[in-house]
Amino acid sequence: MRARGNSLLCTAFAVLLGAGSAAADVPSDRTAQAEVLFKDARALMANGQFEQACPKLRASHELDPGYGTVWNLAECLSKQGKTASAWAAYLEAGDMARKAGQAERVEKAARRAAELEPRLEKLTVTVANEVPGLVVKRDGITVARAAWGSALPIDPGKHVLEAAAPGKVPWKSEITSKGPAEIVTIQVPALADAPAPPAAAPAERAQAVQDTGPATRRTVGLIVGSAGIAGLAVGAVLGGIAAGKWSNAQDNHCRTTTLCDAEGVKLAGDAKSLAGASTGLFIGGGVLAAAGTTLFLTGLGRKKATTGLVVQPLVGAVNGLAIDARF
Repeated sequence: MRARGNSLLCTAFAVLLGAGSAAADVPSDRTAQAEVLFKDARALMANGQFEQACPKLRASHELDPGYGTVWNLAECLSKQGKTASAWAAYLEAGDMARKAGQAERVEKAARRAAELEPRLEKLTVTVANEVPGLVVKRDGITVARAAWGSALPIDPGKHVLEAAAPGKVPWKSEITSKGPAEIVTIQVPALADAPAPPAAAPAERAQAVQDTGPATRRTVGLIVGSAGIAGLAVGAVLGGIAAGKWSNAQDNHCRTTTLCDAEGVKLAGDAKSLAGASTGLFIGGGVLAAAGTTLFLTGLGRKKATTGLVVQPLVGAVNGLAIDARF
């Protein structure tokens, strides 16, 4: 079984290995996953498969930090030749042992870290012009502002340095370590201002306005015209009911147009009320239909004269229907 303890990653370990992420919500599940990963990694290391073993050990440590896991991770990284990452892992193992009161393990981890230290390759990052919001990253990991100008351990090989800030053109460069005990110094240059987005030409802006206007008029025209047609339809229904009541009164309850029994008087009154409502709906619906037609046709780009030829007869027809519905 692994020996475990609770501690925070030291600064160097956090910079080199990155921040961990939770892989499960239940503590027991995390522990179980960590144990499986640890055992798989140990088997891979026994076969010399360090490329596959190291990521499993790192994931196991993130799930359930333990001295045994981080010690094996340091050993694995050392076999890969990642001296800076291994050095940071040994320091982390020593810190965990110190907090657990395990002096022998503290000494063992310190000795292995000391063996690696003379071989560490380092990188110093300087900034030519610090601007608000400037972020510098090495291999995707942010280099803290306080670490600018300090010689930070790096693993042998190639590394990518990036810098970005609001309103500036991002900068990127690839560097290669120089060898054991060597320091690479690189300066982030002053970032150039990002170009302003191109403004639309006056003709393009005018065209955009023209394209939007007709479409809006057509949409509004359809809505208004539909309301008008609905008003005409309801007016026609009410007119038909009014006519039926008036005919019933005249045929069955009235001797003359004005001489009627009580039922005839009631039917005649209802007919007149309905006829008035019908007339109002016809007039209002006609106006809305005419307005909708005008908006729709102008949205299609038709001339006003053409619109007038369509609208005026429509208004006249509506007025005629409204008059015919009166009693």
